[in-house]
Amino acid sequence: MKKTFFAALSSVFVFSATTNNAQAQAFHEEQTSIEVFCSQWSKKLRTVKYDGCLDLHLKIADTRSSEKRLLTYKEFVPTEHNGEATRPKGKILFISGIHGDEYSAISITYLWMLAMQNNKNVRNHHWLFLPLTNPDGLFRSDPATRQNANGVDLNRNFPSPDWDDSALDFWEHYYRKNERRYPGPSAASEIETQWMVKTIERFQPDAIISVHAPYGLLDYDGPEHAVPSKIGVLDYRELGTFPGSLGRYAGEYLDIPVLTLELRSAGAMPKEKDIVQMWQDIEKWSNEKIRHLERDF
Repeated sequence: MKKTFFAALSSVFVFSATTNNAQAQAFHEEQTSIEVFCSQWSKKLRTVKYDGCLDLHLKIADTRSSEKRLLTYKEFVPTEHNGEATRPKGKILFISGIHGDEYSAISITYLWMLAMQNNKNVRNHHWLFLPLTNPDGLFRSDPATRQNANGVDLNRNFPSPDWDDSALDFWEHYYRKNERRYPGPSAASEIETQWMVKTIERFQPDAIISVHAPYGLLDYDGPEHAVPSKIGVLDYRELGTFPGSLGRYAGEYLDIPVLTLELRSAGAMPKEKDIVQMWQDIEKWSNEKIRHLERDF
């Protein structure tokens, strides 16, 4: 990834606070088109540009969020060779916006998608981006919320095998019923979680990359062969997993490499050179560690 791809993007890495009542009301209206989605996204986060969002040609999933907002995705297939499709070296699922208040994680994913779209270099993997998996958390209030519209932390709602026995008990005793970590009434109770689980089942990724903030580190769950040393300025430090977390569900239970980037701030973007370096390291990790293996679900 060349730095020139980012030079064409916005250099203003700050986030807007929506105070206009009409705009706030618009966030609660049912989205019916990509145009509405891009309008709301660009009004909420200044890094995201309306025209840039439209240029991504995001696809609309066949399901909606709890408050009927669009769930979107973007695919990047391997570069064609002599006009013929190339078999992917591997399939990588990129998940962002599980927590609606992690602005930087959502914004950096938008920039990386734009850069990948403009990048004319050879692409070996099949990439599937879910850029905003919790649109209600981002759009329904100001400030945004970690949880979805039902007050559920989607990163504690995945159906890991220990969910029924441990998730609510862990939330009650370890988190002392902190509402920001509420795992939901049952495993995969939330529409957004169900969509992510179905996407994993259908796409069968060879790796999952998830972006969060603000711990300022690199976490990893899954088979040992794919453990990275660092991504950009983020050094590897194992955080561990929790009942219902993506790492426990996909990394430990499904044995899929799950790379979690924890940016240093939820409300401020990394420097441009660090954004570029992180993506270069992601591509290097993907090319060196991720290969397609048939997997039964």
